[in-house]
Amino acid sequence: MKIERANIRNILILVLIILVFGVVFFYLIPKEKTLKPSSSQDNNSGRYNTWNAETASSIYFESYEAMEEYFQEEREKDLTEYNETTKGTIVEQVQNTAIPSYDDENQLTQLQQGEILIKGPASEEFPEGISLWAANLEKNKNSFVVGDFNKDGLDDVAHVIGYTGFGSGYFYHLTIFINDHGKLKYLTQEELGDRVVIKNIKYNSGLFTVDMITQGEGDNFMGYCCPNVPATIKFKLENGQLVEVLKK
Repeated sequence: MKIERANIRNILILVLIILVFGVVFFYLIPKEKTLKPSSSQDNNSGRYNTWNAETASSIYFESYEAMEEYFQEEREKDLTEYNETTKGTIVEQVQNTAIPSYDDENQLTQLQQGEILIKGPASEEFPEGISLWAANLEKNKNSFVVGDFNKDGLDDVAHVIGYTGFGSGYFYHLTIFINDHGKLKYLTQEELGDRVVIKNIKYNSGLFTVDMITQGEGDNFMGYCCPNVPATIKFKLENGQLVEVLKK
C-alpha cells in the first residue's frame, strides 16, 4: 500500500509541475498582434505575410510595420509613374469625370481627384455617417489605354476603376469614356472581377484586351484573397456597350 500511495503522490506532483509550466508558458510567451484585414501571420514563424499574385505565393515580413512600408513604397512608385505618363494627356480628365454609382449603374456620381466616398446620414451613434461605398481610379501605368474607340478622330479612354461596398470584396471594372469635343464622358463599363490583379490593357482593331491574374477554379482555387491564375478577357464595343468576345 505504501508503495502504491508513493506512486500516486509522485504522479500528482508530476501533473502539478506540468500545470505550473503550462501556466508560465502561456503568460510569458508574447501574444500575436492583431492584424488588419488582407494580411495574416504565419503561426510557425511569427512573421506577417500577404499574397503575391505574380508568384502565386506569400511574401513574408518580420513585422506589420515592415509590410505597411513595403506597400506604401509600391503605391508611391505606381502613382509617380501614373502621373508622369498621364500628365498633359486626355487621361487626366478621368480624375474628375462622372461614373456609375456602386448600387445604381444608371446614377452617375462625380469623381474628385480620382476618388468617391459616399456616406449615409449622420446620426448620434455615427456623427460622420456610415461609409456606404467608394470608388477609386487604379492609378498605375497599366490601368488605362487611349484610342479612338468610335472612329471620330478623337482620343477616348478606357480606365480601370475599383469599387467597394466596404465588405470583403473589391470589384474592378473596365470603364469607357468617350471624347465629346474635347471633354470625356462616361459611356459604359464591365466588371473584370473581385480582387483580381490587372496586368495590362490594350486596344487594337476594335478589341479591348485585358490581361490579369484571377482566382483559380476547383483545386486551384485559393480564395478570393489570392488570385493565382493568368487570364485574358477581350471586349468589343457594340451599340455603346462592352461585349465579351473571349475569356481564357
